[in-house]
Amino acid sequence: MKLLIVCPIPVEYKTCRQVLSLREISPLNSCRMGRKESGNLDVLAIESGPAKARTAAAVASAIMHHRPDLIIDSGSCGGLEPGITIGQIIIAESCYEYDITGSGLPRRTIPEMILKSAFSFIAAQDGEQLQREAVEAGREEGYQVRVGSQACGEFLVADYSVKQLLYYMFNASCCNWETAGVFVPVLRSKKPPLSFRIVTDLGDSNALSDFRSNVKIRSTELYSYLNALIETGWFNRFNEVWQQLEMEVLKKLPASVKP
Repeated sequence: MKLLIVCPIPVEYKTCRQVLSLREISPLNSCRMGRKESGNLDVLAIESGPAKARTAAAVASAIMHHRPDLIIDSGSCGGLEPGITIGQIIIAESCYEYDITGSGLPRRTIPEMILKSAFSFIAAQDGEQLQREAVEAGREEGYQVRVGSQACGEFLVADYSVKQLLYYMFNASCCNWETAGVFVPVLRSKKPPLSFRIVTDLGDSNALSDFRSNVKIRSTELYSYLNALIETGWFNRFNEVWQQLEMEVLKKLPASVKP
């Protein structure tokens, strides 16, 4: 099985490569890449660059060139949900591309905003079991892991009113700039997308300074957690469930990415 981890910015990619002990391989279209073999798992990481366009281009190229079986969106995020704390790891059930209309913050949700993770396409019982295992694996490593949703848009959320709007409109736990850029090319390629993000700020007036202070240490925690999932075989188990899906289910994947 081949696993691709998408790392948007240099500090995230460098930390991923160090924590997972990846060797540097040839760049792909100027995007740095790392790789290692772990048992029957081939792990790849790519530095996509920030925001959706760079991320989508890097992911599409990696899918075409390396043919991964499972693609992971990773990196930092800002907390939106009341009570969320810095350092929590969020496994996304879905992503809401809130800036898709190009007219500022949304007033309503439209279908094109909704991008589903791979959990949405597998049987509920299987999905819940895999989520429980992932949360438990984090607890055993000392990390707070929970399931939620990501709001994705190229806008620095650093204001309480914006934070509140995104949370109540989408019931999103967190926000970031890149998840939609991962999910769109992955879903259109009929591949399974997953997202694991760690909270580095709380979307308030201190968002930028908190992100800068926290991104390195929190990235270390995030990729240490992903490494634990690799070593316990969690990604292999997820891929086994995915491979058992009926072809009719896979045919529906592009329908979740509206043109």
